Amino acid sequence: MQDHGLFGPESVTWKIAKEAVLNIGGARAVLMQLAHPLVATGVSTYSSYMRDPLGRTERTFMLGQMLTFGSLTTARQASRFINRLHTHVHGMLPTEAGVYAERTPYKARDPELLLWVHATLIDTILLIYPMFVGPLTPEEQEQYYQESKVLARLLGLTAEHMPKTVEDLRRYVQDMVYSDRLAATPQARQLVQQVLFPPIPPLFRPFLHLNLQITCALLPQPVRNIYGLEWGPRRQRLFEVSTIGLRTIISHLPSSLRVMPITHRMMEQGAIPFSWLVHPS
Repeated sequence: MQDHGLFGPESVTWKIAKEAVLNIGGARAVLMQLAHPLVATGVSTYSSYMRDPLGRTERTFMLGQMLTFGSLTTARQASRFINRLHTHVHGMLPTEAGVYAERTPYKARDPELLLWVHATLIDTILLIYPMFVGPLTPEEQEQYYQESKVLARLLGLTAEHMPKTVEDLRRYVQDMVYSDRLAATPQARQLVQQVLFPPIPPLFRPFLHLNLQITCALLPQPVRNIYGLEWGPRRQRLFEVSTIGLRTIISHLPSSLRVMPITHRMMEQGAIPFSWLVHPS
């Protein structure tokens, strides 16, 4: 029998995560994560985002594919790789930010930081899928969140560190967004510039403006405020009308156009050469 890894074709995770359009919310999740001062400091100090934002994004995407669609061996390799990297990520906050005092210690394996990163990903995915693909029942949303806990445990979170239900998760995200625990540090602002405006050929630069507009539309207003991103009701209405048209188009596309080739390959074969992570082509 084929090893379908942690989830498999009958899971809600595969139903949702295979949709390529979910990548449209990537910047939203990252900006929310970087709004946490301790996350931003760790990423700024140890990540390759500043010197290689596109490569860093590609490696993060591939690790996600391996965890979600890979065989058990592949998923465990990916989780060990991530955990090994995070073991060395620790330090102190260089300046006061939000409720965090200068020299507040941080480490990537801290459950508080792991939960924020995990929660922003789940929150973003459950926002994007109904917006661009189609409705999810409350039961599917709950099941997706419960399945996500399998991944979270592999990456260092325990059951007691995670909200019990998907509604609890949403309340946690809401509470964080409207708290003083999020703030844009100088490190976060530098990273956000790299996320929103990575170095790409001039031909593709118009897509950066589109990505900025989509990201602004998807972010909660307090997070927009943190970064000084301008937005308003007129832009929001235009975005909402546009999503209706896009959702209609996407829902009628064949799966060959909705699922990325690498995702299809992982779903069929369960693996790619793990050496790709160290020496990507």
